[in-house]
Amino acid sequence: MVNGKVPEDLLQVSDLSPQTMTEVLDLAAAMKQQPLGWDEDLRGGAIGCFFDKPSTRTRVSLATAAHRLGMIAITLNPDEMQLGHGETAADTARVLSSYLDAITVRTFDHAAVEQMADAATIPVVNALTNTHHPCQSLADLLALREHFGTLKGMVAAFLGDGTSNTCNSFLAACAANGMHLTIASPAAYAADPLSLARARELMAQTGGSVMVTTEPVDAVRTAQAIYAEVWVPMDKPHEREERAASLAPYRVDDVLLTHAPRDAVALHCLPAVRGEEITSQVLDGPRSLAWRQAANRLPTAQAVLHTLITTNRQKTPGQRT
Repeated sequence: MVNGKVPEDLLQVSDLSPQTMTEVLDLAAAMKQQPLGWDEDLRGGAIGCFFDKPSTRTRVSLATAAHRLGMIAITLNPDEMQLGHGETAADTARVLSSYLDAITVRTFDHAAVEQMADAATIPVVNALTNTHHPCQSLADLLALREHFGTLKGMVAAFLGDGTSNTCNSFLAACAANGMHLTIASPAAYAADPLSLARARELMAQTGGSVMVTTEPVDAVRTAQAIYAEVWVPMDKPHEREERAASLAPYRVDDVLLTHAPRDAVALHCLPAVRGEEITSQVLDGPRSLAWRQAANRLPTAQAVLHTLITTNRQKTPGQRT
């Protein structure tokens, strides 16, 4: 990533410089206001949607975003591709680069997305891996910017699993925008020290900060936004009992919100397990931004695809590094 320049791929939030992230959010806001005003820009193009994990918001938002840009979205099911029968991710990416304008990948191991990006000559967008979820964080930022008017200086709290892909991406997003984040989690699910160090390095430039604690009440005392996330990842159902016991004190409910500022809002990336990480009273209540976050998956996906594909089309053959 070069400061102020559009990256070749979006594999994690930190691929976007603070300046480029703001430009993508500005474009997303414009596309939300005039969603059908961009259908000539990439007409005739196509994106491939490779989904190795179940998906609702990501799958539908990316396909609709492609349509609104004049493109088609082609679903690529692993069991229907040669990738599922021995072909390497790199070989698949090389071939798909001949047919498509971008590849969106939702899978488990982040290394698989990196391998496809290394081999592809078109943009690769991480539609979720076990370690990063950049598309979600852009929608989060747009929702917060719409609600509060600005991101810089905002105070946020993330409660639950500090090792999750959503936490990793939200941390990087806060760092890029000069926000102040407290991550509250049990010691067994503490945020990655390297991710924290990278965030603090950027926050030294943007004016943000990050703290970690095991106390959820302490985390929300000054928080304007309180983020809850599902406790059990799709690939770890065998850990349900252990996670539920450890993370129960981090549930976002009306009692916890009494310790937060009156204007604090609740965030959730969905899907939610109501009664576990967040209660229905909060999720459906007036302080919830979860439905706006979900709605914003579409304009932010549209802005990401437009930005990456337009930039890639402007390059001469072989220019991609």
